[in-house]
Amino acid sequence: MKVDYKDLGARIKKKREEVGMSQAELASLAELSTQHISNVENARSKVGLEKLVVIANVLNCSVDELLCGSMRAGSRSVYSNEIAEIIEEFSDAEMRVLPAFLRNLDHMYSLLKRTMDEAVNE
Repeated sequence: MKVDYKDLGARIKKKREEVGMSQAELASLAELSTQHISNVENARSKVGLEKLVVIANVLNCSVDELLCGSMRAGSRSVYSNEIAEIIEEFSDAEMRVLPAFLRNLDHMYSLLKRTMDEAVNE
């Protein structure tokens, strides 16, 4: 699989801006140079796995959240398999409510994200 470094850099920048962090703050907390962060965000430099893990930890997200744009081919099947494993353990009652839950997931996600954003801003 080939990593899309332009997409990766854009995701890092987006996540950094979402948490209200400057490039200098991210660089300092990740023990990297501001120039390196800038280069990674603009796809002028590649970032190694160890540094990517540090960046993800500083941004309080997972590495796969930053990389998911690079997982174009087959990524849905990865998630489908994981979901299938989870629901295998569901009771009959849980299975009955799952379709309604999934239909409303987008709305619930928006509410949860708004609540979390408000808590961060307090």
